[in-house]
Amino acid sequence: MRTLLLSPSLWLMLVILSWLVGYSFIQAVDLFSQASRTALAYPQLAKGMNAMEGVFVPTFGAYYLVETLLFPFVVIRLTGHDKQTGSLKLLLQLPLSTFGLNAIKLAALSVAGLLFLVPGASAVIAWHFLGGDIHMPALLTLLLGHMLYGLTIACIAMFASAVSNTAATAAMICLAATLGSWVLDFSASSGGWLEVLSQGSMTTLLRQFESGLLSSTATGGFLALSLLFFLVASILLQPGRQLLGKLKSVAWVVAVIAVLIFLVAQKPLYLDVTEDHRHSFNPADVRAFQAMEAPLKIKIHMAREDGRLYDLERNVLSRLRRVVPQLQITYVESAEKGLFGAAESDNYGLIEYDYRGRHDQSYSTSPREILPLIHSLAGQKVVPEAMPEYAGHPLLADASPARWWFYLVLPLVFLFAAWRIRQPQLFPLSFREYVR
Repeated sequence: MRTLLLSPSLWLMLVILSWLVGYSFIQAVDLFSQASRTALAYPQLAKGMNAMEGVFVPTFGAYYLVETLLFPFVVIRLTGHDKQTGSLKLLLQLPLSTFGLNAIKLAALSVAGLLFLVPGASAVIAWHFLGGDIHMPALLTLLLGHMLYGLTIACIAMFASAVSNTAATAAMICLAATLGSWVLDFSASSGGWLEVLSQGSMTTLLRQFESGLLSSTATGGFLALSLLFFLVASILLQPGRQLLGKLKSVAWVVAVIAVLIFLVAQKPLYLDVTEDHRHSFNPADVRAFQAMEAPLKIKIHMAREDGRLYDLERNVLSRLRRVVPQLQITYVESAEKGLFGAAESDNYGLIEYDYRGRHDQSYSTSPREILPLIHSLAGQKVVPEAMPEYAGHPLLADASPARWWFYLVLPLVFLFAAWRIRQPQLFPLSFREYVR
């Protein structure tokens, strides 16, 4: 804690985070208010006014930037300081394993993480006093996603410090890991094995929490990545072991975690925490889909960059994957799509459905037409349950007065805390004197 709190990088990161969160929050509220004027004039548009998507996700996007680009430097300062100064040799003489040492450092980071939450908590409080709606399950899910993402970044930085002798090299390794995750995320639409790997991208996993979908696969993915880099870093720091022995232990760790990921992926669990239940079908539809015993086969004649496929994926396919026990989706790549996006065949845009030898097809991407079609193929009669209609929460608000808090007061508070902590009377003894 002493090393962490005396680190200038921590307080500089907090000052930058306060500015970024404040700017993101003020801009998000301004855009939300502009959209609310239209929604108040046309009530049918109010259903799209959701504070999570309109305010909190953009605001906490500042956390994503800081966690990705700045937080690794704080972790490297904490985990690599002992190795660079030689203090690690003294620590390893204590009755403490490298696993315990790294766990203590993660605990110190978690305590300092309370300071990390101050700008975000300020934005939530400001939105509450502006009269905005706060849906706590979705907000807590968003916070959980950023906590897991930050934990993964911390473990990657810990691994980078273990395999490098300088802070610059460790920072480059962290940057390579985050850039690699971005590349996987961008390649999701290319299909093939890259699309499968992109499901493990940290950005893709975080996006599920941002959308209000709490899933065992995303949570398990973050925890698996964190555990992998934590264990590998701890193994590589072990003194008195040959490199070959360490590599064997690393191979066992990788194999065990891969098996755990595979087991978790077999029975995924999902919880829709959004207020408007955007990730869920009607409960009657869900029960009908879960009762389907045979495979449901869907063949899509559409290019992956087609906007209709995006609508189909968001409104239908992603939900079907979570409720249909056996679902097989085949994408027919667009050899049928001509130059400038013009379809050369009537089959382009067609979606075929097969269940137990029964076949039907449609060009629609709307769940209102697709769900009755699938129920008809399965021979099911489904009567939707009455559900409360989401009315939305439009709000006309002005968050510009909060700029004084985010841009001036809060940064000055952080700078004063940094100055106060560095006073000799708070930490009168150096680390070497404590060791003596």
